[in-house]
Amino acid sequence: MTNTISRPASASTDTPSSKEVVGGDGQTLYFTPGLRAEIALLARMLAREGYDDHNQGHITYLQDDGTILLTAWEVPWREMKASDIVHCDADGNYLEGRWSVVPAVTLHLATHRLRPDVRVAVHHHSTYGSIWAAIQEIPEDYLQSFAGIEGDLVLYDEFEGDVTYSEIAERNVLAMGRNVAGVLANHGVFVVADSIRRAHQRAVHLEARAKLAWQVKVLGADKGVPMAPDAREKMVRAITNGRGGERFYHAMIRREVMADPSVLM
Repeated sequence: MTNTISRPASASTDTPSSKEVVGGDGQTLYFTPGLRAEIALLARMLAREGYDDHNQGHITYLQDDGTILLTAWEVPWREMKASDIVHCDADGNYLEGRWSVVPAVTLHLATHRLRPDVRVAVHHHSTYGSIWAAIQEIPEDYLQSFAGIEGDLVLYDEFEGDVTYSEIAERNVLAMGRNVAGVLANHGVFVVADSIRRAHQRAVHLEARAKLAWQVKVLGADKGVPMAPDAREKMVRAITNGRGGERFYHAMIRREVMADPSVLM
């Protein structure tokens, strides 16, 4: 049997071209979102996961030419569309788009400048991540399903206020070292990646880990057994390698497009 999923009628030309796929051929997404649409989808997908502090939070994507695409300051992540994505240069100067460049992009600019391995940076005040930011602790990793963050989850505990200042932003970035996710004391969480898919995976797992760790914590100090390091490392490899992460990512994209095709516009 041949299954055909067509592009939603409201999708723009910057977004997917539909293609016919035979069931069981291993394909998990039946269209390819445009880059701006994929950034908007990331914002919406993460909003569902707890990254939903009004119109706070920022996602940046470093393009091959050194310029940056970023989520709009004025638009909550739950409402983000491809046409809301703003274009700026490496110094944060506005180039294109109908909205503004958020001043807090300084943290992201410092990241892209100091970490050439980073293509995507995500910062927000997620619901449970913010609890750990408030108590200035790292949430333990208790469950194999949330072991999707390679390396250490780091804590930057020298909160000095506004990351719109370059020197403060750089200290935040340098505190992460080569790690890919961090808790910013009294501020929120920060995730970096070399692709939008990997940024989604890490951000989802960070918030899920933060939520479960808080639920375990409120049971009492003697409750909960964190995963053993070797077991956790095996699960990280299992989650980040192969097709598992891709299937999850594509399923979440399909959910957003079916819920509101205008995200692609």
